[in-house]
Amino acid sequence: MGGRKIIDTIHSVLAEGGTTLSLEFFPAKTEEGMGNLLARIEDMVARLQPTFVTLTWRSAFADESLWLKIGGIVQREFSVDVLLHLTCHLPRADLVRVLQNARDAGIRNILALRGDPPIGEDRWQPVPGGFSNAVELVHLIRELHGDHFCIAVAGYPEVHTECWNSPDLPPSEQSFAQDLTFLKDKVDAGADLVITQFFYDVPKYISFHDKCREIGIPAHIPILPGYLPIQNYASFRKFTSWCKTSVPNTIDKALEKVKDEDEQVKALGVQEALRACRQLLDHGHRTLHFYTLNLESTVTSVVEGLGLLPKANLRELSWQRHKASGNRVRAKGGPAEEVRPIFWANRQTSYVSRTNDWDEFPNGRWGDSRSPAYGELSHYYLEFKRPKVDRQMLWGIPTKHEDVYNVFVRFLDGKVGSLPWCEQAPAPETSAISSNLKFLNANGYLTINSQPAVDGRPSTDPEVGWGGPGGIVYQKAYVEFFCSPDKLKVLMEEMDRHPNLSYHAVNVKGQEYTNTRSARVNAVTWGVFPGREIVQPTVVDSVSFGAWKDEAFELWLTQWATAYQEGSLSRMLIHEIHDTFYLVNIVDENYGGDKTAIAETEDAVRLEHKSEGNDVTRLENTVNRHLDIFSLFKCVITRGFTSDQLFHFASETQRESEHLYAVVKELKAINHDTANENRMLRTSLMQTQQEIADIKSELKRLRIQRGLDLIKPTTGFLHSGQHAAAGAITPLVASNTICKNA
Repeated sequence: MGGRKIIDTIHSVLAEGGTTLSLEFFPAKTEEGMGNLLARIEDMVARLQPTFVTLTWRSAFADESLWLKIGGIVQREFSVDVLLHLTCHLPRADLVRVLQNARDAGIRNILALRGDPPIGEDRWQPVPGGFSNAVELVHLIRELHGDHFCIAVAGYPEVHTECWNSPDLPPSEQSFAQDLTFLKDKVDAGADLVITQFFYDVPKYISFHDKCREIGIPAHIPILPGYLPIQNYASFRKFTSWCKTSVPNTIDKALEKVKDEDEQVKALGVQEALRACRQLLDHGHRTLHFYTLNLESTVTSVVEGLGLLPKANLRELSWQRHKASGNRVRAKGGPAEEVRPIFWANRQTSYVSRTNDWDEFPNGRWGDSRSPAYGELSHYYLEFKRPKVDRQMLWGIPTKHEDVYNVFVRFLDGKVGSLPWCEQAPAPETSAISSNLKFLNANGYLTINSQPAVDGRPSTDPEVGWGGPGGIVYQKAYVEFFCSPDKLKVLMEEMDRHPNLSYHAVNVKGQEYTNTRSARVNAVTWGVFPGREIVQPTVVDSVSFGAWKDEAFELWLTQWATAYQEGSLSRMLIHEIHDTFYLVNIVDENYGGDKTAIAETEDAVRLEHKSEGNDVTRLENTVNRHLDIFSLFKCVITRGFTSDQLFHFASETQRESEHLYAVVKELKAINHDTANENRMLRTSLMQTQQEIADIKSELKRLRIQRGLDLIKPTTGFLHSGQHAAAGAITPLVASNTICKNA
C-alpha cells in the first residue's frame, strides 16, 4: 500500500492536542541481523505505535534496492509510514532514479541530507554531476515530483561541526547565524519539517527553536527534537565527543559514578531521557524523535514513563490480518543467541549480564551477529566524524613492512595514540601479555585484539573483572592479527599439531582456512555469579568474523592508505598489505594454561646451536604438547632465526627473567620488612592492650575500695573499747567522722 505524508499526520495529531513519536533505525550488518531488525521494528511499532519511523542509508551505499525493499516491508506489513534518508553522494541521474523507485515503492517521505565527506577527507566534495548541499537536493525533489513527497531536513541546535571556527573552540555567533541561514534555505526550497541532531542540553534546543522562528521559519514547519538515549558509557562518550555535543555537568558527574556498570548506565539513561522529554513537553514541544540505535528497552521505558504508551495496540498489522500468508518475519519469542562475538571491540572495562534483551547493552564489537544492533555503532553513525588527526605524524611514512610492524610495537609501548582498529590505548589486562604482543608485532604478526587466559579471578579484579561483585570470571587466551601468507602457512603447520588451539584465517578476497566447524560458536569469556546462570558475554564465531573481516580490511585503505598521496611508496605499501595479508584469530581452548609449556619453550630457545652450520634450533620437544598461544608463536618465530637472532632473543628473554626475578625478590623483601613491622606492631599492640587491662583492673580495685570506704562509718570501723593496731592508718573519711562526732 502507498504511504501517507507524515507532515499531514503530524499536523493532525498536534491539532488534536496529542504528541507525536518517531523512531530511527539503521541497517543491520548481516542478513540474519537484517531479519531480526525487521522483527525489532515490528515489535516496537506494535507496542509504541509511532507516528512514523526513519530508515537511514549510509552515504557509502550505492544500491537502493535493499533500502527500498526494507522500507516497503516496514510500511506495508507493519502499517507505519516510513521516512527514508537520501544523501547527495550519487550523481544527479542516479538520484533521479532512486526517487522514482521510491515513489514506485509507495514511499511518500524523504529526509534530504547532503551527507558526510568520504572517509579520510576533511571537507565535502560533490561527486561529478552531483550536488553540493541538501538545498539542491530539495529543489530536485520538488522539481521532479511536486508535492508528492513530504521532505524533511536536518537541523543542528549546536551548529553543524563543519561550521565550527576551530575543532577545540565553541562555535561563534557568526557560525550560529550561518548555520541557521542554511536551514532556512532548505525550508525555503520546499522542506516540510526539520529533525534535529541529538542533544542533551534542553535549553540549547529551546533557544535554537526560538531563533528558527525569529529568522522566519514559519510555525507550520515542525521542528522535531532528536534525542539519543544513553545506552552505554563508551558509545555515549564517543558520540558526544565526535559530534561535539555539550553534556550538562549533572549528567557528566552521574555517569562517572556508574560508568563501569552497564545496567546502572542504562537506568541513568532512562532517567535523563525522561527528564529531558518532560522538559520539552512542558515547553510545548510535542514532537519527540528518538535515535534508537536499533535497541528497544530504553526507548520503550522512556515512552512508558512519559505516559505515552498506548493502552491498547490498536494498529492493525498486515501480518495480523493475513497470518496464513507467511509474511511475518519471525515468530514471537524466537530463539536468539545470548552471547557476544569478540571481534568488534578491543576489551571493554564493563561487561553485561545475561538477560532476555542483552543487546540493549551495546558494547561495540561485543554483539551477536544476529542482533539488529550488531556491529560497532560508531562505525555506522560516526565513521565520517572521527576526529581528524595528522595520520602521517601518527603512523609515519612507511616504505617497508618493518616500518609498519614498528608502528604496532610503538602503539603497545604507548608511543602511538591509536590505530585504525584500536581507537584507545590497550586495556589494563593487556599488561599481562604486553611483552609477548610486542614480540609478535616486531616479527610481522600485527595484533589488533587480544586477551590473556584467566582461570577463576574475582569479578571485581581491576584488570580482568566484569559483571559486578561476587562473581568468578574466566576467559580463554585470544589473539587476532594480520600476517603475510608465508607467515600464516608456517603458523598453521605448527597449530595443526596442537589440538588446544583453534584458528580461523581469511583474506580480503574471502579465501579462508580454519580447523573448526563453520557453525561453531566458541565462548571465550564467561563468569559464575551467585543466584544466576553461567554468564557468557563474549564469543568467537565464523559468521561474526566474516562480517568483521570486511570492515577490518577496509580500514587499511580508508584510514591508513589515504594518509598518503596517490602513487606514493607508502600508499602502495599499505595497499599491498591490504591485498595480500590474512586476518587471523586464534583461541586457546586450554584456558587454565599448560603450566609447563612456557618453561619448556623458554628452555628450548636457550639451547645453543650445535654448530656454525646449524642456524636453527629445532624445538621438536614441543611436538604434540599443548602449547599456549604465545609459546606457539615463540616456537614458530624463533625457528626461522639465525644464530645471532636466536642468541639475541635468548639474551632478551634472560634479561626479562632476571628483571622479573629482581622485581619478585624486591617484593619479597618488602613483604619481609612489612612482616617484621607487623610483628613489632602486634607486640606493641599486645603490650598496650596489657597496660590498658592493668589500668582497668586498678581502676576497678580503686572503685571497689572507695565504695567500701564510703560504707565503713555506718558499720563502725573502730568498735567501742577497741584500739587501732600499731602503725595502722585511719582512713581520712573515718577520721573526719570521728572528729565530727567528738
